Amino acid sequence: MAESNTSNARIKVWDLPVRLFHWTLVLLIVVSYLSGRAGGDWIKLHFWSGYAILTLLLFRIAWGFVGSTTARFSSFVKGPVASLAYLRNLVTGRPTYDAGHNPAGGAMVVVLIFAVLAQAVAGLFTADTDLGTVNGPLATLIADKWVDRLTHFHKFWVTVLWWLIGLHVLASLVYLVWKRQNLIGAMLTGHKPYVHVVPPGQPAPSVGFASGRLALSLLAAAAAIVYFVVR
Repeated sequence: MAESNTSNARIKVWDLPVRLFHWTLVLLIVVSYLSGRAGGDWIKLHFWSGYAILTLLLFRIAWGFVGSTTARFSSFVKGPVASLAYLRNLVTGRPTYDAGHNPAGGAMVVVLIFAVLAQAVAGLFTADTDLGTVNGPLATLIADKWVDRLTHFHKFWVTVLWWLIGLHVLASLVYLVWKRQNLIGAMLTGHKPYVHVVPPGQPAPSVGFASGRLALSLLAAAAAIVYFVVR
């Protein structure tokens, strides 16, 4: 009976701010891509979506230092050696246990955050004559040659982002099929099965959750920074 209860038990590992950040960012990336492709009057939505993405990223970076245990970079940024060791265990079928991101997944999270950040920042300095000379809010602050380079980067980098996002989704599907771990579901509910987090005979990890008030304060501060920059 004790083993049955343990196998069915679930542990909360993801706080609400991390989950809202994740799924809101997914939605905004889709909105930014589609509105950018549509052009015309939709370009206004493209800019506002970009500002929202930049706000979320600034919040997430701050939350990575002062947020909940599993949200902090210190809990999942382990370096290339740990990531390779984890992948080796994964390929060889050895059991792995992670409350939050595993070392390889954590590395991907950091790459995605800064890849999207690079795209959002570049958008602030772009100018597109194909759309009737639509300028980013900071395009007039730098030389034209840098505007051209950042505009080219902004158009090119979106392809890189889709490849990275595709790799991220593929890894989640591999986990679902190979290890029978539903990482997508965990990011929706905030909970993971006990058996995927805790090795047999070991106590459950202590996961500390930061307050929602702190999250709202950081989000407001991030929004204020973005507003100050674009205005």
